[in-house]
Amino acid sequence: MGRMRTFCRACLLLAALRPGFVCAQQAADPALLRVAAAYAAKVTASALFVSGRTLDSVLDEELAPDRAIEALIRPLLQFDVDADARTVTCRLGAASATAVATGDLGCTLVFGAVTADRLRQRTSGGHADAPADPAAPDWPRGDRAAPPADGIDLAAVERAIDAAFAEPAGKPRIRTRAVVVVHRSELVAARYAAGYTAAMPLPGWSMSKTLVDALVGIRVQQGELDLAAAPDVPEWRLDPDDRRRDIRLEHLLTMTAGLAWNEDYDDPNSDALRMLLGSGDHAAEYARQPLVAEPGREYRYASGSTNLICRLLRRTFASDTDYWAFPRAALFEPLGMRSALLETDPSGTFVGSSYGFATARDWARFGQLLADDGMVGGRRLLPVGWVARSATPTPASGGRFGWHLWLNADPDGDGPRQRMWPDLPADLLHLDGHEGQYCVVMPQAQLVIVRLGCTKSGGFGLHALLRDVHAACR
Repeated sequence: MGRMRTFCRACLLLAALRPGFVCAQQAADPALLRVAAAYAAKVTASALFVSGRTLDSVLDEELAPDRAIEALIRPLLQFDVDADARTVTCRLGAASATAVATGDLGCTLVFGAVTADRLRQRTSGGHADAPADPAAPDWPRGDRAAPPADGIDLAAVERAIDAAFAEPAGKPRIRTRAVVVVHRSELVAARYAAGYTAAMPLPGWSMSKTLVDALVGIRVQQGELDLAAAPDVPEWRLDPDDRRRDIRLEHLLTMTAGLAWNEDYDDPNSDALRMLLGSGDHAAEYARQPLVAEPGREYRYASGSTNLICRLLRRTFASDTDYWAFPRAALFEPLGMRSALLETDPSGTFVGSSYGFATARDWARFGQLLADDGMVGGRRLLPVGWVARSATPTPASGGRFGWHLWLNADPDGDGPRQRMWPDLPADLLHLDGHEGQYCVVMPQAQLVIVRLGCTKSGGFGLHALLRDVHAACR
């Protein structure tokens, strides 16, 4: 295919990440320009080379000119897509950023001395999106849905899915891309928006964090990680009195490490944006943060915590090739998640906070693993008790968060605060990601619901989808 150049018909990235961006003069801020260019290059590269989407779809969705200010500045954003070299470069004023497709680990921003050629050589040694097992066409090893079962009002499920795809009049677009429903371990419903298919891997954003929790569980089961041991973090070795040495892996899983962190995506100078879009070593961005609270005392959501865990995982392997192959060999293949992958940062560490991709069906396969207490096909994949412990509320989170997993638990026993969704089961677990990515698990109801989309303004009505599907699957 040769080299293609086009001027973006869409907006500055801050359309998605900074709703408070209200002054066109701010577009001249070099920091904002760099963030915008890096986000646009990375998101576009992954959409093209991982998901197999078109550039037009990215411009119309992730980079859509949804507001007046976005339409005003959109002619300034320029793309250079090289299909042969599998790179995307975005330029915005004096700022530019390039993302490149690796061998089979998705796409990564070119940063510092890490060149595009080096990134292209990065591989897990496997093959993502392998064909379904012809000997097992039925769910979950295959993709064939089950016939309607007793106890399911399939028409009601379809009406709930209709509502999930409907664009509300006079409101911002919700852009639902896929909805999958699994009940009693059977695939009972699946629908995709125009331009999206069952075989298309899509970003989970922060849903990826729970994949990391599962990988930690597997590595603990293998005897290579210890939740109670002091993690080997080079940034904390220099000073023998450094109190960050009191941080344990469990603190990182519960996001109670006590390190300073700004996860605010409305702030272009936040730690999260600086890490994801301006750092060659994402784990180091978090490891360098000062301690501001005693470990275990305060809950502070931090994508940096996940990426530090990913670096700790990396240090348990003899080679990067073994590390890069680990998610596929230990988790994705046993679950039949043939499309799934985790992308790396420029240094080679998985960006487990944000850059996991899988089809909607594969996200549902992971949800089924949680519903089945870490078992798959009669085989124990996660340690005994791991899912239950992951679903135990972290006290400081008010019942909302466990080990890299969101909960619908009672925040204060018989106290005045209610669960987030009082009309849904208390054992409900959910993976949540940027722009409305959800994998929701109701173990007692034997129900898994996945919704993927690109909802930038106003949010997606998740509660209505969960309530209506739950009521239909009794």
